Amino acid sequence: MNSKYICQYCGKSTYDVDIDYLVGYNHLSCDLESQTKAFRKKKKQLEISNWAKLSGNKFDVMGASFFISDTSHASNLYTAWVHTLDSSEAFARVSLFSNNMDMQVKVLPPAKYDSNMTPYELTSTITKNHISNPSIFIQTIAEALLSDTITRDILSYVGREQDDKRRFKGRGYSSSAGLSGSSGNNLW
Repeated sequence: MNSKYICQYCGKSTYDVDIDYLVGYNHLSCDLESQTKAFRKKKKQLEISNWAKLSGNKFDVMGASFFISDTSHASNLYTAWVHTLDSSEAFARVSLFSNNMDMQVKVLPPAKYDSNMTPYELTSTITKNHISNPSIFIQTIAEALLSDTITRDILSYVGREQDDKRRFKGRGYSSSAGLSGSSGNNLW
């Protein structure tokens, strides 16, 4: 047998292999696996350097005020917990998978809204522009929350609850204008 009929990747003979399954004298599968490994090594894992700056940021959506209470990062997974103002009860968990730029928002309806309602997830694919700085990412979260009709109803409920608490505290009615530079559309 001629030494040129040997796959350079696995060292096995390719003499009896159909030409459709060869790249030169190498097995097609061995060649593809080698290229895949090389691509994985070249692909740098996306890191979001300002992720920790999201903690403590506030935003308004449909008259309801929220803040991000905690952020964490592990490998390609970034997580942020969203709370309503003056509450220890989380409203949503935002998970960003940086390897495929998928964002999942797990909505946790307040117990007073519907105690039988189970948490549910909203998913979307985002781009690097959505995470270029913390304020844009907060706006992206707000847009994700507004994209679902059930979530909009929950947001309306939370906004009414916050308005009732503001009035009850004797401060009179306070405007629901956004915090931290929010625009008139209450997204950020």
